[in-house]
Amino acid sequence: MRIAPFCKETQMESGVCGNNVLLTKVRSIKRIKKGEEVTVAYTDLLQPKSMRQTDLWSKYRFICCCSRCGAVPPTYVDCVLEEISVVNGSSSSSDSGFYRDKATQMLPKYIDDAISDYLSIGDPQSCCEKLQHVLTQGLRDERLECNDGMSRPTFTYWLHPLHHLSLNAYTTLASAYKTCANDTLALFSETNGNICEAFDMSRTSLAYSLLLAGAANHLFQFEPSLIASFANFWASAGESLMTFARSSTWSEFMPLSSLSSIRKHNCLKCSLRNKYETGSFHSQVQYADFEHVSSEFLDCVTGYVQTVWHFLVHGCNHLRVVRDPLDFKWLMTAKYSSLCEIHCCSGNNGGLNSGVYKNISGCEPQGCTSQVRIHLFQLGVHCLLYGAYLAGICFGEGSYLASHIQNILDCVE
Repeated sequence: MRIAPFCKETQMESGVCGNNVLLTKVRSIKRIKKGEEVTVAYTDLLQPKSMRQTDLWSKYRFICCCSRCGAVPPTYVDCVLEEISVVNGSSSSSDSGFYRDKATQMLPKYIDDAISDYLSIGDPQSCCEKLQHVLTQGLRDERLECNDGMSRPTFTYWLHPLHHLSLNAYTTLASAYKTCANDTLALFSETNGNICEAFDMSRTSLAYSLLLAGAANHLFQFEPSLIASFANFWASAGESLMTFARSSTWSEFMPLSSLSSIRKHNCLKCSLRNKYETGSFHSQVQYADFEHVSSEFLDCVTGYVQTVWHFLVHGCNHLRVVRDPLDFKWLMTAKYSSLCEIHCCSGNNGGLNSGVYKNISGCEPQGCTSQVRIHLFQLGVHCLLYGAYLAGICFGEGSYLASHIQNILDCVE
C-alpha cells in the first residue's frame, strides 16, 4: 500500500471556513483479494530482512510477520540484498562463518566512510575512488592473526552486485560523479581538455543511474512492493539522461540542434506517450495493462541501451564488465554469483578508472556522435514517461514525482 497525504482547501462541516484539511489517500499497488490483509511498509524495502526487522523493533517494537519476512527459505530478493562472497586465493564461499561476520562489519563501515567523504567532507573524488575500489577489487582483510601470532591467509570480501550496499554505492557514485563534473566545468570552463574530462565524468554518472534503474527493475520482478523505489529510480535515470543529452557541452564536439521534435515524436513501439498525453496514467490500472505497458517499455529502452551503453561506460572498468544494465539474468547462474568472479573471468585487473580521464586537449570523447545523443535523449524521454506511469500507480495524480516529471518534459525546447 502507498499512503499519500495531501492538503486541500475546503469548508469544514462544523462551519469553520478557510481551514486546510489534511486528507489521506490510500492506494493499492497490487490487487487485494476479498478477506486479504492490507499491509503498509514502515521501513525501507530495499534493506535485507535482518535490517528491516532491527529497524522495526527499535522504532515500533514489533516483529514483522509478512509473507516476505516469514518466507522459508528467505526470498531471492532478501538473499541477494545481503549476499557477500569471501575469497581466499582462488576459492570463494558466500558462507564462511567467522570471515563472513568480519565482512559484514568491515564492508558497511568502509562504504559509510567513503560516502562521508562526499557528503560530510565535500570530497566527491575520494568517494568515487573508494567506492569503485571496493566494487572492482573487493575489500582485503589483512589484519587477522592466529593466537600463536602467525598471520592468517589474506581474505577479500566482495559485495553481490545487488547487495544493498552496492545499490547505495551506485546511487552515491551517480551523484558524486555528477558533482565532480560540475566542479570541473566551474573551475576550468575555458580548458578544452577539462571539458572532455567533465564530459566523461557526466556519462559515468549517467551509467550508474541507468545501472541502478536496471537493478531495481530486476528486483521488482521478484518483489512488487518495491514499485515506489522502482518509480523513483526510473524517473531519476530519465532526468539525468535528458539533462546530459541537452547539455551545451556537446557543442564542443558537434553542432547542436533542437531536440524538441524528437521529444514530441510518438514512439511506434510503445503507448507511453499516448497514455501520458491522454491522462491515462491517472486512471485505475489493471494488471494486464501494467504488464503490457511495462513489456513495451522494456522492449524500447533495451534497443536504446544497446546503442549507448558502450559509449557511457567507456573507460570505467567496473561498468565495462556489465554487458547490459537492464538484464541481470546472468546473476541467476552459478557461474557468475558475484562481481569478483565476473572480474576474474573478464581479466579485469586494472586500477580504478585507469585512463578514463586522460583525454588530451582538443580530442573528441570516444563514441560521441549525434546519433548517440539522440538515442540518449529518446531513452531519457521513455524513462521519464515510465516513471510518471509508475508514479500514477503509487501516488496518484498531482503527486510530487508526477508533477516533477511533467515539468521536465514541458521544459524541453
